[in-house]
Amino acid sequence: MSFILRAAFWLTVLAFLLPAAGDETSARTADAGGFTAASLGAPPEPAEPQMGAGEALTMAARSAQDVMGFCGRNPDICERSHAILGHVMRQTTHYGGMALVWLTDKAKEQQQDSTALPVATPGRQALAPSLFAGA
Repeated sequence: MSFILRAAFWLTVLAFLLPAAGDETSARTADAGGFTAASLGAPPEPAEPQMGAGEALTMAARSAQDVMGFCGRNPDICERSHAILGHVMRQTTHYGGMALVWLTDKAKEQQQDSTALPVATPGRQALAPSLFAGA
């Protein structure tokens, strides 16, 4: 679930950062049989006013201020979410540490097993049979 949320977030950020598509800059109205007014030689309709970078930055700053003031408006929700976040962090640390120890032990066992294999001598056949022996 968190992967989907992260992917949606980054795709949204990417959509805002990419330049506008060429079709967005001109007004498109479908007239005669699906042809646009621009393709029929009609004068283009006035374009929507463009949003500048300064205006977008101002809107982003206002949104950030609103998000930062959330806990001031809803202290009970923030207190509960801090408790939940603390629990999730403790669980992640505990079980992540256990997984790290388990993976380290498995890696050590695999390393010890690989050093303990007998070295094949020239007179001995290989331990693994050939796949094409019956062919």
